[in-house]
Order: sequence, then C-alpha cells, then structure tokens
Amino acid sequence: MTADTFNLYLVESWLDQHYQKPWIVHLAKASKNHQKNVNYLGRYIKRPPLALSRLAHYDGHCVIFNYLDHNTKTHRRFECTAEDFMTRLTQHIPEKGFRLIRYYGFLANRVRGKLLPKVYRLLDQPEKNAQPLHWPELLKASFGVDPLVCILCQSRLVLVKRTVGKTINALRRYHYHLALMKPIPA
Repeated sequence: MTADTFNLYLVESWLDQHYQKPWIVHLAKASKNHQKNVNYLGRYIKRPPLALSRLAHYDGHCVIFNYLDHNTKTHRRFECTAEDFMTRLTQHIPEKGFRLIRYYGFLANRVRGKLLPKVYRLLDQPEKNAQPLHWPELLKASFGVDPLVCILCQSRLVLVKRTVGKTINALRRYHYHLALMKPIPA
C-alpha cells in the first residue's frame, strides 16, 4: 500500500464515520412577514452566539444567562458551571479554515451599495448611515462605566505619563469601592 493510497483510505474512513452521524435540521414554518425574515437572518449572520446583555451573573464558578424559549415564547434563565458554559459557547467556533457567511444576498460587499437602498425603499424605511463606534463608547454601553473618567475624582482622564499605581495591599482596603466602580473616599 503506497502512502497516497493509505491517505486516501484514511480520508474515506473519516468521511464514512461522519456521514453516519445523524443531522438534526430545524426548518421553521415559512413566514409571510419578510421584515421578520430579514431581522432573523440579520441577527443570525451578524451577532455572536450569546449577547453580553444576556449574561446575568458570573462568579468564577457559575454562569447565569437569560434566553428566549422559542417553544413557550417566554424568557427563561439558565444556570450552568463555567466549564459547561465554555463547552456550549465553543461549539459555535468554526474549525480553522471554515468559511462563514459574513454577508450574503443584499448585504454582500459586492452588491450592498446597489441593493440596500432598494431594500429600505421596499420596507418603507429611511436609509441609515453607519455610526462609527469608538472603544470608550463600547465600554460605556457594555459596562455602564466611562473608561476615560477617573473613578476617584470623576474628572476626565488625560494621558500624561504612565506610572505604576498603588500596591495591591493599598488597593485591598478599597476592594468594595473598586468592585462597584465607586469613587474611593479621600
């Protein structure tokens, strides 16, 4: 048996094993509301598997997040260990070299300029121009804290120079204030 034949045999056996696995495909009922379809596909293609706003609690051992149960149409809360959460989350990471659909149809880079205005007209919506987001705005939106405001005196931070701050022992006295992002009393 040559090396090429052996490699072909390995590939064929790998394919045989994977073709034996059952595929579970969920096809929802067709919707006549095209706006709803576009919104669903937009969320599915563009967003991460779990939005940061759905995370309710994490203490290093346990993760609690909210989700919409599509069967009962109610919001539910799910609790699992950090390891289980990472296992569930990493299932959504594609294998190296796997091509994802980032933009498809009228959102594809090649035709977006021509087709997106037509989509807005068909949906009777005004065209929206993308607003640039900067890292301080994203942190403020996600965590409710402006990273450019001093937590001690609430004044605007200006980078003048970089120095090492207080020692860990000095900061331990103010752990409560730091954890809640409250100003440290003078």
